[in-house]
Amino acid sequence: MSRPLSVLVKLLTACLAVATLGAAFTYVYTRERHDLPPFDRSKAVTLSPEKRAQYERDLFNELPNWNAGSPRYRGIEGIERRERDWLAMAMDGYELAYITLQILEPSWGRTYSSEKPLKRLAELAEGGDVGAMCLYPRFAGGDHVNAELKARGPIFERKGMELGHPGCLSKVSFFLMKGLHGYPQDVSAGFTAAVRAAHEGYDGARSIAVYLSAQQMRNDRDWERYYCWQMQAAKFGSAANGWTVMTRLREEEPNNEPLEKRIESWDPTLAECLAFGMEGS
Repeated sequence: MSRPLSVLVKLLTACLAVATLGAAFTYVYTRERHDLPPFDRSKAVTLSPEKRAQYERDLFNELPNWNAGSPRYRGIEGIERRERDWLAMAMDGYELAYITLQILEPSWGRTYSSEKPLKRLAELAEGGDVGAMCLYPRFAGGDHVNAELKARGPIFERKGMELGHPGCLSKVSFFLMKGLHGYPQDVSAGFTAAVRAAHEGYDGARSIAVYLSAQQMRNDRDWERYYCWQMQAAKFGSAANGWTVMTRLREEEPNNEPLEKRIESWDPTLAECLAFGMEGS
């Protein structure tokens, strides 16, 4: 190969390498969200524990419905308002809301790279932020997350559960009731965890309602228990509703009109649900 041709080949190779690196950088850049205002960590220091607890409860309860309507945020306007509320929390110093918005854009239903946000969540979790421990696994389970980051999710989640954070209790409660993800099946322990979350204003009812939906209904008390917890779960997500129970009741016991009339207009309280316990399930 002549010297001029050799130089030309090397030059083209170098240009191709630069172009490839540039394309890779652009790919990473476009996978991250860049339209958020900067987070002011000085505000996080002055955020009161009471305000943080309120923000944390609101954030965790809405995460399952992040790009859809919910009892609190109905319709398209509600989804947009949810994003504005999360941003307001972030600007007030609640960093978990900011990290969530780095990954999720509710108003457009978009998701972004979770790699950098997960690394920041890990830093917070290792520093003792129990909310970060429980938020981390919510974003670490996708196929796009590398194995190293993904492996830390269950560890943080178990630690958060042991420390009693309702955000972990509400999720792990179902794993306990069903014996999933390395947790030994213990319906009583799962029920207790879900109830602890519910007492803190978190959606612990959903785990109980979903568990009960797979059980055989043997008597009126079983139906009432199932309906009660389904109605509690309906306060947090539109996927849960009393009509699911009523439809099943009419299909399985079409002649049980007394029970149907008794529960169809019932708006049960958490205390009423607790009175049923989980016996017989």
